Amino acid sequence: MTDSDFYTSAMAGLPSLIERWLEIGDTTPEKLGIILADTARIAGLGDPAQDPDGETLRRWAAPGKSADHPPAWATRSALFLLSQMPAHPMPQTPSQCDGWAWAWVRLRRWESLEQAVEALPGWLAPALEARLPKAWHDHGSQRLI
Repeated sequence: MTDSDFYTSAMAGLPSLIERWLEIGDTTPEKLGIILADTARIAGLGDPAQDPDGETLRRWAAPGKSADHPPAWATRSALFLLSQMPAHPMPQTPSQCDGWAWAWVRLRRWESLEQAVEALPGWLAPALEARLPKAWHDHGSQRLI
C-alpha cells in the first residue's frame, strides 16, 4: 500500500468513529455532540467553535460529500471516548482500521511509534497494530493539499 493509498483508506474509515459513537452512546445524538465537543476541549484534542448537533453527527458518520467529512478534533475525541468504553467497539473493515490508526497517532504527541503501540488498549491492539506504522509514517509526512 502506498502512502497515498493509506491516506485515502484512512480518510474513508474515519467516519466510522462517529458512527460507532452514535451507535453505542447512551443518550440522544444532541447530547452525544455536546459530549464529543466538550471532550475535545477538556482533553486538548481540539477546540470546536460550537457543539455539533445530532444532524451534523449523522452527516459526519455517513458523509455524502467532502464537506460532510468529520473534522479531526471530532474523530480524535470519538476515538478517545470509544477506547475507554467497556463495549470495546472495533473497526470492522480495513479502511476503518486505517482511519482508527490514523486518529490514534494524532491522539497524543507520542515520542515514538513504539509508545503509541504500547498505549493501545489490549482489546484494540489486534485491529490497529499492523496499521500503526503506516499511520505513523503518514503523520510525519508532508502532504500538498
